[in-house]
Amino acid sequence: MSFRRAAKVDGNQKQITRELRALGFRVDIVSQLKKLYDIVVTGKVFGDRYDVRTVRVELKMPGEDLTPAEKDYHSAEPYPETLIIAYCTEDVLNWFDKGSDTL
Repeated sequence: MSFRRAAKVDGNQKQITRELRALGFRVDIVSQLKKLYDIVVTGKVFGDRYDVRTVRVELKMPGEDLTPAEKDYHSAEPYPETLIIAYCTEDVLNWFDKGSDTL
């Protein structure tokens, strides 16, 4: 896996990361990894004190589409239920809210 230099950061990454961390989620920023996703979020599924889940998140600004490389990565994903596209913090929270039903 190669690293990008001066990787372009999505305009909403800082805000989403800050909001998720304030809510108690662990957020790892991996956007510098080429052709991958932007953040990895780990936290408890809502309503379940003991069930911890991790989701990989491709961040996009509203109206943005995936790049061709991102489309290739997503279409080859063997575990698509743990890779989402998010435009805001609520998109990530919705995944955790539904997490106990989908996994």
